[in-house]
Amino acid sequence: GESGTGKELVARAIHFNGPRQKQPFISENCAAIPETLLESELFGYERGAFTGAVARKIGKFEQANGGTIFLDEIGDMSLSIQAKVLRVLQEQTFERVGGRETITVNTRVVAATNKSLVECMKSGTFRVDLFYRLKVVSIFLPGLRERGDDVMLLANYFLQKYNYQLVKNVRGLSSEAVEMVQQYDWPGNVRELENNVQTAVLLNKSGILSCEDFPIYLERKERGPESAHGAAGQGLADSFRKIMESQFGTLAVDFRGALYDRLVQDFERALISLALEKVGGNQVRASKLLGISRNTLRNRIERFGQGAERAR
Repeated sequence: GESGTGKELVARAIHFNGPRQKQPFISENCAAIPETLLESELFGYERGAFTGAVARKIGKFEQANGGTIFLDEIGDMSLSIQAKVLRVLQEQTFERVGGRETITVNTRVVAATNKSLVECMKSGTFRVDLFYRLKVVSIFLPGLRERGDDVMLLANYFLQKYNYQLVKNVRGLSSEAVEMVQQYDWPGNVRELENNVQTAVLLNKSGILSCEDFPIYLERKERGPESAHGAAGQGLADSFRKIMESQFGTLAVDFRGALYDRLVQDFERALISLALEKVGGNQVRASKLLGISRNTLRNRIERFGQGAERAR
């Protein structure tokens, strides 16, 4: 899943609702630590293994023995460390950096990534054997923009959380703030939503969160209206692309040589029809909604044959 969708939260839920719940849960972000340090973080090292290694250090795999280790952003792990992780999965053994003693562990591995590991395998940056060792059960976490009513459920949860932590008494969100939160695309997902609610609760003085309390409102206002709708527009473009991908082969055959013109025409016809429906067929209001002149709208209606009963 994308960054900020709550992958570690799911990993914790798996651990603390299973038979290993009384054992350690250890988390490591593979993208946050340089390759030269990640090996010793995961597997530990012996005294004298390198300059500065004045005492033995127990690594994360050993710390998680009997429990669960969560490897976040495993797609950023180097091939050499991937090989050591593969050995742990296959044999439950490893050696500390600079050591000869074989360490045996019984550790469940939960891994997460925001990359396509299939593409990483094709490019040679991720081991095929490790991929299939890890891929026992796969869970896809959708972006917040795809989770509908979850947005307000999460917003209200974070509101209560930060009311408690910040000793505030914010009662809820204004109707305008609710609409903004529901319509925003949340490219940073749950993490971005939580950050916005935390800031809004902290700064609020009225007891009701307004649009102005949220960082996303101020950021969009500073960027101007064109950039303000950029995230939503990208979400629409992504949805349209998925539809095209699923039907592209058939469309390319049916409209050979005229595919572009036909798709643009069909999209424009549907958009104008929808706008007219939303405003009860009023052309003046529809043209304002679409951001085009009334003459342009009238020309499109005549071209596409929109019914006179819906356009006045």
